Amino acid sequence: MKKLCIFNYPQYLAIISITVIVIMLIGFVIPNYISHYVFAVTKPVPAYEITTRNILDKAWESVNGSGYGNKYPLLDPKNLSKTCPEEVVIVVHGWSLNEDKAQERFDRVKLSLENNTYNNISLVGFSWASDSPWVAAKFVAKENGPKLADFISGLMNACKSQPNKEMDIHLIGHSLGARVILSALDSLDKNISWESNGFNLSSVHIMGAAVDDEEVSMNPQDIVSDQTNWGTAKADYGRAIEDNVDRFYNLFNAEDKVLAPNPANPFSPYQIYPSFEGDLALGQNGSQLFPPISLPSNYVDVNVTKEIPFNSNADGDQYCDDLRLLSLNPAVWSCAITKAGDSHYGYFGFRLNESEIIDDGVVNIIVNNWNSE
Repeated sequence: MKKLCIFNYPQYLAIISITVIVIMLIGFVIPNYISHYVFAVTKPVPAYEITTRNILDKAWESVNGSGYGNKYPLLDPKNLSKTCPEEVVIVVHGWSLNEDKAQERFDRVKLSLENNTYNNISLVGFSWASDSPWVAAKFVAKENGPKLADFISGLMNACKSQPNKEMDIHLIGHSLGARVILSALDSLDKNISWESNGFNLSSVHIMGAAVDDEEVSMNPQDIVSDQTNWGTAKADYGRAIEDNVDRFYNLFNAEDKVLAPNPANPFSPYQIYPSFEGDLALGQNGSQLFPPISLPSNYVDVNVTKEIPFNSNADGDQYCDDLRLLSLNPAVWSCAITKAGDSHYGYFGFRLNESEIIDDGVVNIIVNNWNSE
């Protein structure tokens, strides 16, 4: 007797459904696993650090040991003169940072660069004694310019003598670190060896620059005519910018709470930079518009306000980065970062934890500029 083959439709549909679900899971899990794996094995950026803190007998010295969080070794910067990598990025931190906090900033730049897969570089942190009162720190920043210039010119001279060794040097400076960089350019501009060899920096990016908006002028009169500049560390750096850099970018943020004017409450602690300096900051609204100034041909203002998210804790320490004492009796503290764009501290990126970032700040803009050069 022939057996009848009975087709079980419910069982068939169940098998089909399970098969589809498995295929969907494989399609979701594997690409995400691969993506995570690729990020995990991204080539790390080699890290170096030099410091001028408490150094009296020379311009700078190497920092040995480990980087932030003891996550990686700090390599010897003197080896850069032997290996002469194709690209070197030097990062200059801003005001009021001790050595630990400076290393945190350098590490955040490292993470942001790695997040942008820009890792065929050597990263050098330039640590300087910015942890002093504001007025003193401005002069310390200016005095550190020639020390940074000494490191740069020494590196370029050492690699010049090696065959087929061409090096691009990029500078990144934040806040008062912009004054260190401008002073370094001025020092390089007066360096006979630098000029005779035809050296140039490939690019400079300053962000949230805590310097006046006329200091990038080519005309010394633009500085002298402003009485708020008399007896200060301020100078005209336009000529040094034009003669010693291929491309100079000023990344400004109109909402930066440390730099922006506050017409409603034009005094500290509600208004910071304009109250201390009696002028507008280059990092808040770009170069001075009125009266107009003469700008270097290689100078570019870039509005990065939209790159700064609403996050009051860029360094990941769980405290507001910009906590201000509004009154003494009773003591009233307030976090000044209340919306997107407010943070003066997130240009290097925003940290999730010791080893991860959740946003790369304006570093993606910098990388895009480098890639387009």
